[in-house]
Amino acid sequence: MSTLTHGSNAHQFPYSYPGLKTVIHGNGAVAHVMDYVCGGVIGYPITPSTEISELYEAFRAQGGCNVWGQHPFFFEPEGEHSAQSGALGAALTGGKYISNASSSQGILYALESHYVTVGKKAAGFVLHIAARSVSRHSLNVMAGHDDVYAILSAGYTTLFGSNAQEAADLAAISYRVSSLSLIPVANTMDGFATSHIQSEVKLPEPELLKQYLGDPTDRIPAPTEAQRMLYGAKGRAWQLEQFIEKYQNQFWPEKLTDLKGYISANSEKIERDSTGELIESLQVYIPDALQKKWQRIWLNAYEKDTRQRVPALMDPHNPGLTGGVQNQPDYQAGIVDHRSHFQSDVPQFIKQAMLEYGELTGRFYQPVMDFMCDDADYVIVGLGSVTDDAEAVATHLRQKGQKVGVISIKQLHPFPEAEIVEKLAGKKVVTILERCDETRLTARVSRALIKAQENTHNLRHKGIEALAQIPTINTGVFGLGGHDLQPMHLIAAFDNMRSESSKPFFYLGSQFFDDKATGELKEIQDRLRMVYPDTELMALETGENPNLLPESALRVRFHSVGGYGTIATGKLLTDILSGALDLHSKSMPKYGSEKSGAPTNFFITLSPEPIKITNAELQQVEAVLSPDHKVFMHTNPLSGLSKNGTFILQTHHDAEQVWQEIPASARRYIRDNNINFYIVDAFKVAREQAPTADLEIRMMGIAFIGALCGHATQVTQGADEALMLERITQQIAKKFGAKGERVVESNMAVIREGIRATKQVCYQDFSDENIKVERPVTCETQKQTQASCGLFDPSYFSNIAGKHYTDGSIGEAPVIPGSGMFMPPASAITKDKGLFRLNAPKFDADKCTGCMECTIACPDGAIPNAVHELHDIVYVAVDKLNIPPAQRDVLKAMMPPILDAVRQYFRTAPKNESLPLYQVVAKVVDTINFEDPGIAQQMAGVCVALESLPVSRTKPFFDAMEKTIPGSGGLFSVSIDPSKCSGCMECVDVCGPNALKKVRQTSEMNQQMQELFTTLAQMPNTPVRFLEHGVKDASESKRLLLDRSNYYAMSSGHGACRGCGEVTALRLMTSINRALQQQRYQAHIQSLETMLEQLDTKYQSTLNSNEDKARTQRIARIMQILEKRLFNFEHGPTGNGPSDALIANATGCSSVYASTFPANPYNDPWVNSLFQDTPAIAKGLFEGEAANQLEQFKALRTAKLELEDMYDTEIHDHQLRYLEWSHLSDQELALLPTVFSIGGDGATYDIGFGALSRLLTTSTPIKVFVLNTGSYSNTGGQASTASFTAQDSDLSRFGNVHRGKQEARKELGIIATFHPKVMVVQASTALQGHFMSNLMEYLNYQDAPALFDVYTPCMGEHGIADDASTRHSRLAVESRMNPVFVHDPRKGATLSERFSIEGNPELDQDWATHTISYLDNDGMTQLKQVPFTAADFALYEGRFKKHFSVISSEPTPTELADYVSMSHSERADKTPFIWSTDKQQKLIQLSVSASIVDLTEERLRNWHMLQYLSGQNISKLEQGYQQQIEEWKLNYQQALDSNEQAIESIANGLAELAMVTTPIDANIIPVTQVEDSASSVVSRNDSALPLVSINEDEKGLCTDCKTCYQQLSELFEKTTIVDNGEAKIISQVIPEALAKVELSEELVQRASRIADECDAEIIYFNAPTSVEV
Repeated sequence: MSTLTHGSNAHQFPYSYPGLKTVIHGNGAVAHVMDYVCGGVIGYPITPSTEISELYEAFRAQGGCNVWGQHPFFFEPEGEHSAQSGALGAALTGGKYISNASSSQGILYALESHYVTVGKKAAGFVLHIAARSVSRHSLNVMAGHDDVYAILSAGYTTLFGSNAQEAADLAAISYRVSSLSLIPVANTMDGFATSHIQSEVKLPEPELLKQYLGDPTDRIPAPTEAQRMLYGAKGRAWQLEQFIEKYQNQFWPEKLTDLKGYISANSEKIERDSTGELIESLQVYIPDALQKKWQRIWLNAYEKDTRQRVPALMDPHNPGLTGGVQNQPDYQAGIVDHRSHFQSDVPQFIKQAMLEYGELTGRFYQPVMDFMCDDADYVIVGLGSVTDDAEAVATHLRQKGQKVGVISIKQLHPFPEAEIVEKLAGKKVVTILERCDETRLTARVSRALIKAQENTHNLRHKGIEALAQIPTINTGVFGLGGHDLQPMHLIAAFDNMRSESSKPFFYLGSQFFDDKATGELKEIQDRLRMVYPDTELMALETGENPNLLPESALRVRFHSVGGYGTIATGKLLTDILSGALDLHSKSMPKYGSEKSGAPTNFFITLSPEPIKITNAELQQVEAVLSPDHKVFMHTNPLSGLSKNGTFILQTHHDAEQVWQEIPASARRYIRDNNINFYIVDAFKVAREQAPTADLEIRMMGIAFIGALCGHATQVTQGADEALMLERITQQIAKKFGAKGERVVESNMAVIREGIRATKQVCYQDFSDENIKVERPVTCETQKQTQASCGLFDPSYFSNIAGKHYTDGSIGEAPVIPGSGMFMPPASAITKDKGLFRLNAPKFDADKCTGCMECTIACPDGAIPNAVHELHDIVYVAVDKLNIPPAQRDVLKAMMPPILDAVRQYFRTAPKNESLPLYQVVAKVVDTINFEDPGIAQQMAGVCVALESLPVSRTKPFFDAMEKTIPGSGGLFSVSIDPSKCSGCMECVDVCGPNALKKVRQTSEMNQQMQELFTTLAQMPNTPVRFLEHGVKDASESKRLLLDRSNYYAMSSGHGACRGCGEVTALRLMTSINRALQQQRYQAHIQSLETMLEQLDTKYQSTLNSNEDKARTQRIARIMQILEKRLFNFEHGPTGNGPSDALIANATGCSSVYASTFPANPYNDPWVNSLFQDTPAIAKGLFEGEAANQLEQFKALRTAKLELEDMYDTEIHDHQLRYLEWSHLSDQELALLPTVFSIGGDGATYDIGFGALSRLLTTSTPIKVFVLNTGSYSNTGGQASTASFTAQDSDLSRFGNVHRGKQEARKELGIIATFHPKVMVVQASTALQGHFMSNLMEYLNYQDAPALFDVYTPCMGEHGIADDASTRHSRLAVESRMNPVFVHDPRKGATLSERFSIEGNPELDQDWATHTISYLDNDGMTQLKQVPFTAADFALYEGRFKKHFSVISSEPTPTELADYVSMSHSERADKTPFIWSTDKQQKLIQLSVSASIVDLTEERLRNWHMLQYLSGQNISKLEQGYQQQIEEWKLNYQQALDSNEQAIESIANGLAELAMVTTPIDANIIPVTQVEDSASSVVSRNDSALPLVSINEDEKGLCTDCKTCYQQLSELFEKTTIVDNGEAKIISQVIPEALAKVELSEELVQRASRIADECDAEIIYFNAPTSVEV
């Protein structure tokens, strides 16, 4: 019998509820059932495997109600443990169906709560599981049964569906079984293999669910004797007797006796009388005063032996205690009772529920389902989706005459032993397929068969058939972590059963040895064969893959790039094709853990027959669509494309150019197989047709729908364009109709244009030229560290996995020790991130100011900056000449005077008039008469070569350096690494002077970029003198990035999305940390060398004196320890000395893009464990590493004492014996590798908050680095406690009823501030001066933990462009959405001294000022200054876009900044709005939703809190008092002059003010902290010129290099002006700034430097006389 069939016992046809036909994946199918059943859900989803809760919450947000008319509740706690406990709490209140959805780590994390859930008999509760692997040696998000097997011991009734249809049906059955049995049910399906596969499903109708499940508040007869005894009501008669007992004094005695007799005699009749028909006949016995009460109790009393369908354990109407403390006998009794009286009845409830469901729907299930098993000799037994594949293979083999069958287990727990024995009776061999290395299914089947065999001798096991001969059992492990399973693997499993020497245990799809191995790999395999010979028995030989689909089936494969909207396009195309062609469908995405910018596949199968095969990776297809324009550079998209198939490729080139640029092998394949080849520029189509700019890239895939449906004969099947468009429109309307006509039309516009824009490549007209195909190139600037053993060794890793990832054969890679366990440092350097780039930045050296914004903002590590010596640049140009080496040496020898002249020119020429280097050299050379004409010609060649080396004369690195020390200036370079630049264009966005420009890349441009990058990378590193300021002055720490080793501290090649804000922060953190650590390490090496020399002298002295042998031995011992320490620091096992850091990284985006095989961008030791435990891991790392080095620190201390002859054994032996890391000095602690705890908002704000808080209470100097997107980016985006109010994210959707997140944001930084001595920095990479200077302080802090919370925009989840990270990060600060602040415990004794909000604009105002540029009615550019509120920020991001609408006729529009300052009564009849501009740049008013008002108020309250903590309130009071004092002084002087006022009254006023100002300090929170030396203060000279100034008429010359307002925000700010009719961002001196800052010597020196480095030369510096500058 098929796994899904009509039962033979069906009593009706057609069935009442045949199902709602749709195309959906397993997650959606289960969520559909939850939508209409659940009274509430408490969930913490793990996506992408388990998005069920997200889909449910979106339904709820739109106002969805269950079938009983209730609008359900939803809550997202901080983690999976709390989610399960919360769901349990809700279930215990009864009267509703409750669910949670989870998988993998989430199951294990909440495991103890799952035990309690079952133990408390939480009826009506269903846990939905999309089963997947549990992280072991590495993180994996794909399918596996680890989590299901782990939860079995908790005792859930466990059902397992094989496909989306079964997942939905079993979900409904689960709720029924749970309510009947009182035992919670786990409804399980395979993660990805079912949860994400799109297939045709008949969803259960809401009416079916209502009828089948029944109202959870209804009363039902208790279905078992145990339930009747425990949960069954005592009945109506009993309640009436209780009533009589309570009011007996109000009855006549004789009537009371008669009434009691009547009840006793008619109790059964009374129980059935729920309508009160007997009440009237008994009225004569009831006193008048009690008549109504008597009627109420009669009608509302529970019928005997009934219970609520979903009963409550926490019931205010039936109070009691559950979960008490038990002693030994009690506990065992409870376990035995649960098994004997409740769990034993579960199987009958399952059968009953499955039968009743089948009778209503025609979809019949059984605990064990068989397929073609009646006469089968060889049977596969499995769980989940694999049985569908096995059935397809069995059908294929049956056609070849093989007697094979398949058994699918639907009821995993309690295991149906009798049923499985019945099905396996008479079989020869059984293979049990396990999707987990722990073979729990095999154990259960084996146990059942052993019981059957025992029953042949003695009927020991009731209900189990006796089997004298049981089948041979094999076990095959498959699909771990989503390892692809093809039909050929299942055929091999069947073949193995028929073999005389069948293998009892094997791994499907894995090979241990590569027969074609050579070299090092062959040597490794030979060693393994010798020691582990049995491993060869664990793999099966496979043959060719059969086609298990009918000939008319259509298979489509997408090759695309994450971020191109492929998944949405694939789902939509599946719906369109399935509906338009009336075919069955199945589709599934395939992608790695990386997201935007990584390869993505989507597979679609369409067939006139139902499709059973579920494997994602279709090897044979009829159509290939490639939105990935660089697809041929990393894979073969034509692989498996059938003869006469269709291939559609994205390109902006013409047909002939495309044909010549694809590989020759591809051209041959296309010709040989008569492939229909089409091209389309889908990006152009989307750019022209998409409704909004942020949808352009994501909608490009929609254009491919038009291309396929309009041109592929396999789809059109002879239909013309008009007919196809009509069919497509119907399907689009069906899909998006509820979202409005505009959405439907925008999609159709792209599809129509996609049809028109698609052109056929008529390759018959073209010749096949042999042209050079562009290939990835990796420059040698980044090198991998060699390991001291196989572990972490690049070569060994390459043999295990690296090369197999490169050629796509990882699934067939041989299994050797270390497989999947590790990656070597910086293995990401081999990754080409430029493959999918459409545009590239182009550098204009003449406009560059040397601000370094581009290298700071670049998340890819693809745009290194450097400063070069003049002679190095010229010598490179000389080396490019094709002349003999001797002549090159002659030219180089002639260069010094020429270079002196060049330097003199640069010194004297105004910056804005300066010529580029090659022209200056030519100009100088023209003044020289060379005796040899050949030299002059060669000099001209040098100038030509220099033209290809764009370098810049900049103020910071040439002019300012030359001013300080003539001859010390260098020229600045910017180079783009084409293999690492992902094309996000953020460098272009941040470049104020427009030295970088976005251009559409070409092959020629790529080649030029590569040549220039390689040339500059091979030049000497930036000289140390250009970096020195970066170490001495924290505000100049960006200079440290000029050193290549610092810049590449985190290598290029990570897997993050284009423009990722997180990676920018990580790169800067690792770079600066490396610079600091290497400086310390080098100083320590010198110190050790000196110390060892001195110790050797001391040793020789003591040895010769022979006075104190113990001392001599002690010195010898410490020398030995310090010699080894010196070896480790200067060289070590790898040759590179010690690492700069130890990194513990929480599960999240930062772990995914940094550790997805085979690309590791880190050079330091890095570990990921779980989501929530990173602070604990980091604490362990620190304790362990400190313990490792304590003996060395003891030796160092001993050495110092010995050298000073101060070592006293009585004192120091004891002290050093008990030395702990907490006794170490700051200098000693700094010599340990920096220990980082890195996590996103989920790992720090939510699930890991408890562990983090515990760490912060210690004094451990661990650096906590928080990557705060506020959107749980790695899960596909959802709300967290770091999310903003009103944000539209998964689990807080914007809908008709609920408008995004309703809670306020948790302020982790403020919470951390109030932990003991913790340094806290809340920062933004956009404020590079603030970020970099405080990053230095953070890394140097050793007193306690330090927490650095960085706002890191996420393109996909925030709804912003790829180039917008820095821009939006700055806007978040300016709008008070994410203000920056610093809490440094070293700064003073009071909180206001330690807490600083410097770096935010307009500190004393509620809102900063924002300038809107718009066009007036005359078309002239105008500026309008408005308060920049949280709403103004939200307007720019997709996650808030639904909250705004254009004001038309709303009453009394009121600016939001004014509105939030009003009382609620004042707000009546007013509409809050913000200013903006429309597409024509006209000024408009946008109304904001109530949620945005809440957001604005909440952010303002947070800003007020920060102002208060920083002492702004005190400062305002002091300023006010100071102003009054000045007024009194003025009046006093006037009184002296004119005698208009009594001097005495003025004196009294001054005295009063003096008294009033005194109590201000009482409000300051005193905390004893480390003292800080006071900085020197410069006295002001009121008559002097301002410290800095910019003339009004020169403001327009500003190039917006950002240097002044980034690095001296105390004095400078950015503003907008109209210049030549256009809005322009410039810098200006903050009005009255000098009146608000303390004029310290340090500030004056910074101001002087900023003036010197001003590229536009418009900042004027006036030094105070008391300061030497």
